[in-house]
Amino acid sequence: MKKAIYRAENRYEEFLSAAKKISKKISEIDGVVGILATGGLGRGYCDDYSDLDLIVYADEKKCRKIGKYIAVEVRYKEIGTDTPVESYQRALRHKSPSKYWDQLMRWDRENSQILHDTDNRIKNMLKEKLVFPDREQKKLMEHHRQAADIHLMYDTDMWEKRGDMVNVSHALVLGTKHLILWIYAKNKKFQPYLPKWLFYHLENGSVPESKHFNTIKKPFIESIKTKTNARRIRNELIGLCNKIGLEFKFEDFEECFAHYEKNWEKASDKTKYYLSW
Repeated sequence: MKKAIYRAENRYEEFLSAAKKISKKISEIDGVVGILATGGLGRGYCDDYSDLDLIVYADEKKCRKIGKYIAVEVRYKEIGTDTPVESYQRALRHKSPSKYWDQLMRWDRENSQILHDTDNRIKNMLKEKLVFPDREQKKLMEHHRQAADIHLMYDTDMWEKRGDMVNVSHALVLGTKHLILWIYAKNKKFQPYLPKWLFYHLENGSVPESKHFNTIKKPFIESIKTKTNARRIRNELIGLCNKIGLEFKFEDFEECFAHYEKNWEKASDKTKYYLSW
């Protein structure tokens, strides 16, 4: 297992030992099908701010009863535990991808390790569900391309012309978030839990574009108080987009307006009648 790399003391072995002891007890409960170690345990990194995350898969009819005693958040020996109980049958019957097996669910389960498995049910389920179809990849790449285009090409320019550097900075951050998610989709890497792990694949070198992380992280760590700084960072990001294949539809406002002018020229007589003044 490739371990995540962060600077604090890694307490992984301590957490794993605790997880194995707890899992052994839980696995003896009637109705438990399997147990996954997720979170830091799945990614190979736990520190003082980590929880002991275990997903307990159980027979659907027994989930509520088992969850009554297990699905509670407590701290024991200075380690927080998060042990939700989920229906094995529910997880199995939902297609992937779906609202159930969304990007976050698949990222979390992909970064997990099996601590208990009855008749290889969990292993087989994960093999079936942890897929990233081409059609989903294409849809996500286009969605994030359009969003990066809007924020980096137009919103930053618009807010700069309005003299609002706060919103210039915000637009650069938003555009870069979509640039990152475009990179993940391009490489068929599931989207991480965004409030905490936006930079996960970049920080841990699991995508080729990790080598550009120094450029990608600038909107988040540099002071953007002047137009000069904003333009420099924006130009670096746009240059990076060109380098990695994220193509924008237009180069600037003028080209965008010229496109709309052509649309007007091609419009039908009725369109020109209803939308003219």
